[in-house]
Amino acid sequence: MKKRTLKSALYAAGLSVFLCAAQTQAKDYVVDYQSSKVSFSGTHAGNVFTGSFGEWKAVITFDPADLEASKLTAVFNPASAKTGNSMYDGTLPQADWFDVKNHAEAHFVSAGIAAGENGVYDVTGDLTIRGITKPVTFDFTLSDPEQAPVKAQGTLRINRLDFDIGKKSDAPAEWVSRDIAVTLDITANPAEEERP
Repeated sequence: MKKRTLKSALYAAGLSVFLCAAQTQAKDYVVDYQSSKVSFSGTHAGNVFTGSFGEWKAVITFDPADLEASKLTAVFNPASAKTGNSMYDGTLPQADWFDVKNHAEAHFVSAGIAAGENGVYDVTGDLTIRGITKPVTFDFTLSDPEQAPVKAQGTLRINRLDFDIGKKSDAPAEWVSRDIAVTLDITANPAEEERP
């Protein structure tokens, strides 16, 4: 009787640990690209310009109860950056700017995600543009992860000169602002909900 009781207790404890682990396992999310956007903005000659990346992919694994296992990676096609201004759109792919001939992709890989205050999360990671990698930090807000689809919004501010963007033609940032804001507006669904 004691052996059965001990065995039952061990089984129950093991089951409990398994269930707890399952409950906190970070989920994979599938991005709804039609409802999502990655845009950028800055100033040129004192005038605000905005644009967006037409081609990008993101892989998201996230659970607010398991932030250690949560991660975000993204790949951008710099050649897909468009502002709607023919002069800007003709300049961005050039060698001194995105240099798309030699650098067809830009990357972001998260190193850590931490919970902040009032539903804000802090992300640290490495951003690579033009083959140059720099550590970056930004915040994002998240809608209720229990209610699909999940919406995430955040803004990453970078110093373009850190990535040699426009360094030869405008190193003093007299024409194009040194700081560029990259805004993420992402809608995603848990991967299991995407399966037929």
